[in-house]
Amino acid sequence: MEESTIKIKIFSPFETYYEGLAYSLSGVNETGPFDVLYDHANFISLLPQGPVVVNTPFGKRTYSLNRGILRAHNNLVTVFANV
Repeated sequence: MEESTIKIKIFSPFETYYEGLAYSLSGVNETGPFDVLYDHANFISLLPQGPVVVNTPFGKRTYSLNRGILRAHNNLVTVFANV
């Protein structure tokens, strides 16, 4: 894994939207906007309807979710989308 990157997987029961390395993931939960960066503390959050932005080595990618669950643990971020 490239230094200062995190692994991200965003998927729903029927589709994988993104799987790969990124510098950050940005989203919004009920307390407001947040970013997940390299070496982020372990974190679980419910995601309401809205965008999730992944800052990849190839540019930013935005995914619109109806809702989801995010888990960040040991530089791996998993987003269970539309569940």
